[in-house]
Amino acid sequence: MGKDITGQRFGWLVAVRPDGESLDHHKKWFCICDCGGSKTVRITDLTRGKTQSCGCLRREQLNNARKLIPKIHGGCGSRLYRIWSNMKGRCTNPHNKDFPLYGGRGIIICAEWLHDFKAFQKWALSHGYRDDLTIDRMDNDKGYSPDNCRWATMKEQIANRGHKQIEKKKDLPRAPASRTEKDL
Repeated sequence: MGKDITGQRFGWLVAVRPDGESLDHHKKWFCICDCGGSKTVRITDLTRGKTQSCGCLRREQLNNARKLIPKIHGGCGSRLYRIWSNMKGRCTNPHNKDFPLYGGRGIIICAEWLHDFKAFQKWALSHGYRDDLTIDRMDNDKGYSPDNCRWATMKEQIANRGHKQIEKKKDLPRAPASRTEKDL
């Protein structure tokens, strides 16, 4: 049957009983964890110290590590952070679906904002940012910078790009109007 490890402790796990074999023919043991959970583990993973809990130890270590990470700006996950991050993606990442319309045609982000969310956040909050507004470049041929950006409603955004689209449409050849049976 192999080595009997019943009652032995391995980290937070205590071996209770044999529980079959793994696909690579190592004996497996059913173990109870100090947290109250249970796990079936290969005996070699127990004896070599590879597995020491049901998974709760790793979760606790991750939670403790997260507490130690200093909060740089505290904005991660906020709508404003997503706006900043998406703006950077459009302008700097050639793999971004919108890159051809932004970075691909020379739209850049000012040095002040490019790598400093806090600077962008400070500008946004002092220039009327609200959750119902979007960032708008007043001159669509210039980049993202404090002197070219504002917070605007979606209606204002559409009006800002509307005249450019109308000008572009004027240059396009028009398709002949289709005839209906009534015209014949």
